[in-house]
Amino acid sequence: MSFEDNYQVTSKFSEHTHDFLSSHTIAPTPVNYAVIYLYISNENELLTAAIDRQLQSGDIISTDFLADLFSRYVSFSQQVEETVLAPFEESLTKTLNNISEQVSKEDKAANSLKKLDKILNKTEHHASLENIVNYLFSTINNAKNQHQALSKELTSTQQEINQLKEKLASSREEALVDSLTGLLNRRGCDEKLQELSLQDTHSSLAIDIDHFKSINDKFGHFIGDKVIQRIAKTIKDHTSEQDIAVRFGGEEFVVVMTNKNIAQAKEVAETIREAISKLKLIQRETNTYLPPISVSIGVAQSGNAQSWVNLFEQADEALYQAKNSGRNRCICA
Repeated sequence: MSFEDNYQVTSKFSEHTHDFLSSHTIAPTPVNYAVIYLYISNENELLTAAIDRQLQSGDIISTDFLADLFSRYVSFSQQVEETVLAPFEESLTKTLNNISEQVSKEDKAANSLKKLDKILNKTEHHASLENIVNYLFSTINNAKNQHQALSKELTSTQQEINQLKEKLASSREEALVDSLTGLLNRRGCDEKLQELSLQDTHSSLAIDIDHFKSINDKFGHFIGDKVIQRIAKTIKDHTSEQDIAVRFGGEEFVVVMTNKNIAQAKEVAETIREAISKLKLIQRETNTYLPPISVSIGVAQSGNAQSWVNLFEQADEALYQAKNSGRNRCICA
């Protein structure tokens, strides 16, 4: 598609987007604009279906509703950048460049008129030409002011686009991280694994907190969350930046030890296990110590694994062996 065609399509979608927002009394914020633009351009079937259902039911299209759609269908993907922002920015940059060139030409024309005016001042017929020169000078200045005002407005739009980009990047990062521990979540783990080859030597640790239910039952979920946070920090402190530390769910963690064989991974696992067993956790409200915390760990190597799921299953089987063998120990698959 040529620039002219791309610009026309983008402008058309943009116009309809503003019309939709205006008719529903919705502020044209970057988030609202992105969601409705995708709806108008029909680029996201699930998002379009959700808005259609809302309209058909007669419910209000609120900012909260759009924020939820943004979180569910937009912020995790590259679609809004590829479909909305990239062509829009391309058109915007081209337009700003054209305006800049036009203002430059108008400056040159104004300067030429000033020189002409000086020359005419020295002639006998200056009075008869003065009105023409003033008219041209006024017309050029008005056009220049309009172009500069438009350029300022479009530059502000560019700033809004940059804000939306930052929000998208932040949303994608948040979507990959477990909010309680700061470790990666499953989605984040899957994304990181795409950077690795299963053909290389990697190992996996499956880590589970022993008797965690009794901690929640006796001390409450708030204390349980604090225990999870401390253990997550211990895991993070004993793994490298190249390793992938994940809160897999509940009280279970997974660590992918990149470029480490099972012997090296077992050594790290033992270090983590011992560090956790030495933790002394105190409940501040009652000033009483929690009972000793321990974890069981299963270790597996990628050598015979057909997939990452298969590797995790092998580590998980070793974890259950550790549990059934008395807990607070590491066992290799």
